[in-house]
Amino acid sequence: MEVSKSLRLCLIVWNVIIAILSLNNGVEASHRIYPEYESLAASTVRQLHRTGYHFQPPQHWLNAPMCFKGSYHLFYQYNPKGSVWGNIVWAHSISMDLVNWEALEPAIFPSEPFDIKGTWSGSATVYPDGNPVIYYTGVDAKGQQVQNYAIPADVTDKKLRKWVKPKEGNPMVVADKEINGSTFRDPTTAWQTNGHWNILVGSRKGSTGVAYLFKSKDKKTWTKTARPLHEVPNTGMWECPDFFPVSTSHEKGLDFSELRKDVKHVLKVSLDVTRFEYYTIGTYFPDQDKYVPDKGQVDGWDGLKLVYGNFYASKSFYDPVKFRRVVWG
Repeated sequence: MEVSKSLRLCLIVWNVIIAILSLNNGVEASHRIYPEYESLAASTVRQLHRTGYHFQPPQHWLNAPMCFKGSYHLFYQYNPKGSVWGNIVWAHSISMDLVNWEALEPAIFPSEPFDIKGTWSGSATVYPDGNPVIYYTGVDAKGQQVQNYAIPADVTDKKLRKWVKPKEGNPMVVADKEINGSTFRDPTTAWQTNGHWNILVGSRKGSTGVAYLFKSKDKKTWTKTARPLHEVPNTGMWECPDFFPVSTSHEKGLDFSELRKDVKHVLKVSLDVTRFEYYTIGTYFPDQDKYVPDKGQVDGWDGLKLVYGNFYASKSFYDPVKFRRVVWG
């Protein structure tokens, strides 16, 4: 595969199930949790039963891969100790063709006060200076969901084998009085408009699903906008939001920051209450920090599903070599 000179990083959220806080032991999930099995080892999958063209670890629980352009890097949420959700780390495997994989050491795991109770899903961005940054949700010592960042220890290492979490600037975003700190997660890939970088974080206010928008000029200090990018009543928690441009004049994919007259935007969210993914196509107004679905687009449970089957919390990425946008789930 041809290697692009400009690195691209993105999150492929392949969340079979995503975790949220609980009143019991600090961690609840949208599915049933089995604490007694979290560290119970499973048998290694025999070659006869392995998937042929889908990424699969040798054993135990997996969710939330991320891909890195150049060679493909999957930083996926993984339980190294058991076959159910728990003990989650960001494991790391690489591939040149998305079929054959090399497993590396985990890249991110709970270690700091701002993520000691969990290193959950997130996204990543390669900025114009060529430096990649991972944005992820951490669960802090108080059980609150906060947004953190990690950077490569050595950006010249093509395998990106080691990542560090700077103490300066972490956590980079915390819940304010408007935001419920137990439903605040899954930061997106950053995109640029009018000299600012932008990210979304999924949440809910009561029964209203929300995509909060945060902006930064220096990629260090992030400020919540006066209103969310978009919100819809009676849709519940929005997990793993995905926001990207699509062309109306050709079939090639577009980079996250692309803004032109022939561009529409897609907002895709995973609804925790239905366990399905829904999307709308509409217009993004960067000067107003607002997204408006096109007329006739149904925004909510009765809207367009990405896949009409067992498919949840996917994530798209832009492939600049093949000029395509690919959705993984």
